[in-house]
Amino acid sequence: KLDHLKENDTLVLAGSIPSSLPDDIYEQIMKKLDQQGIKIIVDATNDLLKKVLPYHPFLIKPNHRELEELFNVKIENQEDLIFYARKLQEQGAINVLVSLGKDGAILVSEDNHVYYCAGAKGKLLNSVGSGDSMVAGFIAGYLKEKKYDEALKLGSACGGATAFSEDLAEASMIQEVYKQLKVEEL
Repeated sequence: KLDHLKENDTLVLAGSIPSSLPDDIYEQIMKKLDQQGIKIIVDATNDLLKKVLPYHPFLIKPNHRELEELFNVKIENQEDLIFYARKLQEQGAINVLVSLGKDGAILVSEDNHVYYCAGAKGKLLNSVGSGDSMVAGFIAGYLKEKKYDEALKLGSACGGATAFSEDLAEASMIQEVYKQLKVEEL
């Protein structure tokens, strides 16, 4: 399947690696696809994430806690979040999306802009799948308009809508949450 990917395709590598696969499989995949113009998104933790940074993933999505673990620090404010997200860019990530749960998300983009989207208001029903939904919405928003602020807004709407749903969010819920959100440049 990897051999069929072509320039401008998008590949998402997410979650932990099953024990039946080598623990460097994400690294192997990115090395194989390096320099082919494929946008690779990585949503993984600790060493899984660190090891792929030299292959310049298009987007990585640590959450606040994962960002703290990566650098073994306590992050107290937005300035710290931005500082450590930029450190990940220095290590190879092109764009860094830090999810903050009910507090929203921050995106440090490749063009050196920093965007913030506050969390949507709603009743948390199930946070399982919210991060994956955020990544999917970000990709859809970016592919549609090639604008990072729009990608962040749609990603945040998808993640929030899933959190406010019993299962994955439906389009109507995503649209409802989308209307609540506003992205600001920091």
